[in-house]
Amino acid sequence: MPSERGRTHPVMFVFLAMVSTHLAAQAQTPAFANFEPSQTNPVRLSADGTRLFVVNTPNASLSVFDLTQPAHPRLLAEIPVGLGPVSVNPRSNDEAWVVNQVSNSVSVVSVSQGIVTDTMSISTEPMDVAFAGTNQAYISSSRGNAIVVLNATTHSPVSTISLFGSSPRALAVSPDNKTVYAAFALSGNATTIVPVKKSPPQCGTAGSPRCIPAINPLLPPPPEVGLIVAAMDPNWKSVIRYNMPDNDVAVIKTGASPSLAGYYSGVGTVNLGMAVSPVTGDLFVANTDARNLTFFEPNLRGHWVDNRITRVQVATGKVTPFDLNPRINYGILPNPGALATALAQPTNVVFDPSGSFMYVAAFGTDRVARVDTAGNVLSFIEVSPVSGSGSSADPKNKRGPRGLALNANARTLYSLNSISNTISVIDTPTQSVISEIPVGIDPTPMDIKAGRGFLYDAKLSGNGTGSCASCHVDGDMDHLAWNLGNPAGNMVTVTQNSQTIQLHPMKGPMTTQTLRGLLGLSPFHWRGDKPNLQAFNSSFSSLLGGTVLSSADIDLYANFINSILFLPNPNQKLDRTLPSFLAGGNPVTGQLNFMTLKLTGAGNSCNDCHTSNPGPGSNGVIVTTGFPQPLKTPQLRNMYQKILFSSKIGGDSIDGFGLSHDGDASQVAGFLEGLPFKSYSSQQKTDIGAYVLSFDTGTAPAVGYARTMSSVNVADSGVQSDWATLQSQAAAGNIDLIGRGTIGHRVHGLLYQPSNAMYVADTGAQYSKAQLQTFIQAGDTLSFMGVYPGTGSPTSQP
Repeated sequence: MPSERGRTHPVMFVFLAMVSTHLAAQAQTPAFANFEPSQTNPVRLSADGTRLFVVNTPNASLSVFDLTQPAHPRLLAEIPVGLGPVSVNPRSNDEAWVVNQVSNSVSVVSVSQGIVTDTMSISTEPMDVAFAGTNQAYISSSRGNAIVVLNATTHSPVSTISLFGSSPRALAVSPDNKTVYAAFALSGNATTIVPVKKSPPQCGTAGSPRCIPAINPLLPPPPEVGLIVAAMDPNWKSVIRYNMPDNDVAVIKTGASPSLAGYYSGVGTVNLGMAVSPVTGDLFVANTDARNLTFFEPNLRGHWVDNRITRVQVATGKVTPFDLNPRINYGILPNPGALATALAQPTNVVFDPSGSFMYVAAFGTDRVARVDTAGNVLSFIEVSPVSGSGSSADPKNKRGPRGLALNANARTLYSLNSISNTISVIDTPTQSVISEIPVGIDPTPMDIKAGRGFLYDAKLSGNGTGSCASCHVDGDMDHLAWNLGNPAGNMVTVTQNSQTIQLHPMKGPMTTQTLRGLLGLSPFHWRGDKPNLQAFNSSFSSLLGGTVLSSADIDLYANFINSILFLPNPNQKLDRTLPSFLAGGNPVTGQLNFMTLKLTGAGNSCNDCHTSNPGPGSNGVIVTTGFPQPLKTPQLRNMYQKILFSSKIGGDSIDGFGLSHDGDASQVAGFLEGLPFKSYSSQQKTDIGAYVLSFDTGTAPAVGYARTMSSVNVADSGVQSDWATLQSQAAAGNIDLIGRGTIGHRVHGLLYQPSNAMYVADTGAQYSKAQLQTFIQAGDTLSFMGVYPGTGSPTSQP
């Protein structure tokens, strides 16, 4: 756990020149480096209530507000931090810890100095930080499924606690400071897949149960597909021979040796926010619960998730979910009454000091609700000034309340709105928004800002209870499979290379795909049945139960989706090369096999379909043979994110769905057991699997990576090696290299120019590496960080 004391680095996102490098996985870079980070606890008050700390995620900075007049926050400073800041937690009025998802780091900020005084590298994708125990900091490592514990003063490692669950993010601390809770954001719901060969025939097939709705009599027999089931359903115990604990919240005991004390189950499927009652110590989790055991799109129309607050009584372990929309009649679509009151995608919770009620941020419907401890919605506040009734959708101007901070003494509530990048100042006695102020500088291009709301706006559904992001959480995946077939549907015809392909509407279970990295990857969906992103417009009616978008609006939405980038693959080395060992294999050898070994009975290699080096891992071709139904060659850039499913007999599995279209395959090697790979040896398959888990995402590993250099460490071989690597990555076009810190004891920003190996300062002065090293040896501190190509700037302040 390296500690990089003194690291200070701004990032000024600017419009990019359209560049292309030999290592980039995309055909062209977008106009903005949009990683769509997952804000977790993005706003918090200092203990005395005099300062408000807010992450400015698109600007990669921390905004600090003076609250001398609580109703009128005054911006004191914007301090650059790492890439993708998603959470902040102050230790004092002057010191705040900022968690950076993209940079895989935690920045320690000094308000008085206006700089980051230390940075701790946290692998991988840290999401939140909490202070508990005796001077300890607990940091959730989302992709690493672990909690990293540091000494809060020295920043030295205390321990790393491995967790059995998917994507721990939000943290909360018990009133006695002895327990830390970690919510698994993508915990699933203990559903899994019965493979095609062991699944009963679909309805609509002779001898099978009747279809609801009735099968279209003009349809041919449906393809053989798998079946989504509850993993613990005794009817399937002969097939599902592994266990799924369904851990939703981890319980960690603090102390000299922090330890895992257990888990709570049955809390929710997607758990994004959490708070502890200051009176009872009970835990309340904001979540959505997936209804993927209900089959077919007509049956899920307007109701595929439930929005909830779940109470965990810590004394007894009793878990009680409360529906935030208990009076909605889901049989009515459209439902203006429901749209005017619905609370969708709850993301954050903060308690009133009385413990009698809490405030809940309803991210999807732009509302902040007052909810009592029995789950009753007492009232709600509209944070979006839409015209007319609260049933009106306004995705182009959506706010998106994501985090809450309560100043109870001043009777003021602050809502951080992540989509508009603003703060709504709420007067709690009148429950009204008295002002809305910007978080700070927002470099997001206007077309991306205008298109973003279409992903998250639940008011685009027929009753306000769900959006595209209910499954595509923050533009990514919920790690579930859904059967969105339609017995009453019609055959779909697609044309590929003058070949007509017929696709049955009873497609069976399909896992949720990511919305990242889709630029240039049409056609879409597992079967390639959507020729472009605009073709998804029909889902606003057929699944969401609302109205299709106008042509102009669906174009805005598509433009935004095309901007979302993958984060770097953590399995690659800093210089974007492959490791020599991973998952029992050699990725370097695996890449060679992937590129050159021929399939049995054919002259093709893996690479001929799963285009790589560079490439997204897909040639976009729909394969019509070898499967029960046609399937498009899938991309491979996120395979490393889908390896939490294990079908090992008697073993435990975190996820219920794996790598294939229906989630059946639990390992890459499982794809390689068919006839085309008969000539491959076991080791060759293992090596190919290791390579696939290291597949380039289109974003270099050096993006976000930083080292801070002082007189103490600048001569260290590791520091020098990383500095040289960052410069070489800039020369290769994989990153821009920026620096920030002191030169002659004054704060300056730097941008590296590979053409002459010089650093240009914000003053216009130029320095060589040797000159900067001399400054450092004389007592200055400089930090260097890679940022996405074209986004670097020497500006020392945002």
